[in-house]
Amino acid sequence: MNTQLIADAANNSLTQNDPTIWDRIIAFWLRRLVYTQIWEDPQADLAALQLPLGSTIVTISSGGCNALSYLTAQPAQVYAVDLNEAHLALLKLKLAGIQAFTSYADFWQFFGEAASPANAELYRSRLRPRLDAQARTYWDKRNILGQPRYAHFTNGFYRHGMLGRFIGLSHVVARLAGVDLDSFLREEIDAPARVEALARLERLFQSRLARLMTQTPALLLSLGIPPQQRALLDDGASLNEVLYRRLLRLIDVHPSDDNYFAWQALRRRYRGPGDRCLPPYLQRRNFARMRNDAGLIIPVHSDLRAFLESLPAREVDAVVLLDCQDWMALDDIRALWDAIDRVGSDQVRVIFRTAGTRSPLDRKELAPLLEIWRRDDESSEIGYELDMSGVYGGFHCYVRR
Repeated sequence: MNTQLIADAANNSLTQNDPTIWDRIIAFWLRRLVYTQIWEDPQADLAALQLPLGSTIVTISSGGCNALSYLTAQPAQVYAVDLNEAHLALLKLKLAGIQAFTSYADFWQFFGEAASPANAELYRSRLRPRLDAQARTYWDKRNILGQPRYAHFTNGFYRHGMLGRFIGLSHVVARLAGVDLDSFLREEIDAPARVEALARLERLFQSRLARLMTQTPALLLSLGIPPQQRALLDDGASLNEVLYRRLLRLIDVHPSDDNYFAWQALRRRYRGPGDRCLPPYLQRRNFARMRNDAGLIIPVHSDLRAFLESLPAREVDAVVLLDCQDWMALDDIRALWDAIDRVGSDQVRVIFRTAGTRSPLDRKELAPLLEIWRRDDESSEIGYELDMSGVYGGFHCYVRR
């Protein structure tokens, strides 16, 4: 999930050439903090990318979790590119924390637990001085009650952001329907409590309320799903049914002891410090590498294609597009792949997700791209099977022919 290409997404209405009032609302909405964590699994990314040591990676930043986690592959450089300044401010805050905190315990308290009142002083004394003006302005900004944004880390950061608040709303609805969400995390798959919770969850998704919610554009935007992407989700089924199947994959396919995406979906927090059930950048065993290599990550405020076009030819070994092509017009997709062709090394690998199952490169209008690129089916399948978040319909890896 990402908010890259915000302006393009807002202007690429499927039904009109000129942006509507609703398109402008989308553009405004998606300049806000949408994701407090990324919903693409970086370990699945790395398994599909098969990166040699010293690779140069270009990725859409979103909240920066994956850009940091890619440091475990020992790259030469990671460019984290995004148009959403809120997400770049979050990445810069994490980089400041990695540099400022010499102990894993402090790093975990601020970015893992992210709910300690002591974090306010840690921000002011140790993180704020390391931020650039843009990031400092973002985190210092106060709401109408006078509370600064950095206070999110004192009362549960992962409850904030558009998606975090939407998940909170969905929890309220689930509780009203008698769904015991905790049973999906603590019970065996065939335990009576879990079976009962699953039956109630299915009835909830089949209810009139669920159908209404999945037909409400504003609520879908809170999930990070704009109209262009929503059209790709259905695949002949009702949207509430599609989302139900994706939720089942999230909670059923991978054990909750390891699946931190399930914990974020069901509790809006991580399970705890250590080396399990956490994104790689938050694991204790990787903290030393994060501190040593954080300088390899370069946050970039830019349109992705424009940034790629600014790099020297044959510079990049891996490009991570998240799901941005779901939002893009055909001409923009074609131009993006032309830029990747120029900047990519001979062994460049490109990965991305799709809301539906099909790759956009399978569209007949983009057939000429397949003269240069081929889908690596084996790596694509590996990425899809390993991806613990389970929220996407397709995982795709492309290499040169």
